[in-house]
Amino acid sequence: MLLTSLLDPIQFPAEELVRLYHRRWRIETIYREWKHALNITGLRSHTPAGIVKEMHAHLLLSNLVRWVMTDAAEGTGKTPVEFSFLQALTALKNAILQMSATIAPVPKLYAELLATIRRFPIRQRPGRRYPRRGEKMKATPATTEGLSVRLLSLT
Repeated sequence: MLLTSLLDPIQFPAEELVRLYHRRWRIETIYREWKHALNITGLRSHTPAGIVKEMHAHLLLSNLVRWVMTDAAEGTGKTPVEFSFLQALTALKNAILQMSATIAPVPKLYAELLATIRRFPIRQRPGRRYPRRGEKMKATPATTEGLSVRLLSLT
């Protein structure tokens, strides 16, 4: 369920609120990736200038991984956020090591990197919800994005 205080159905259509909620959830997922996969909370610098440099380096790495994930998603019918960021980061690190340690052609290694990323889609769980103790799971209607969300008015 999606509860809101935005009660005007003309100004705030239910479908739009649900779409924005899912978009926000994806943004929150990106913040989680920065925190856990890139360890952006474990900065080593002690000066403001050093922290800014580290943040820029982390954001540059994040954008590089997303760029490669975009290439991997091309032609698959999936979006880049449907692949595991952590697995893509790991595959990219391994590919960079391979590229520096071998004489294999870079385009071939890059194609292998993209294939590796495609092997790790994020498992989608439409309709997922957690029952209360003693309650049995009920099937709920899915939204257009495949996630179970209903909008209730509080009036």
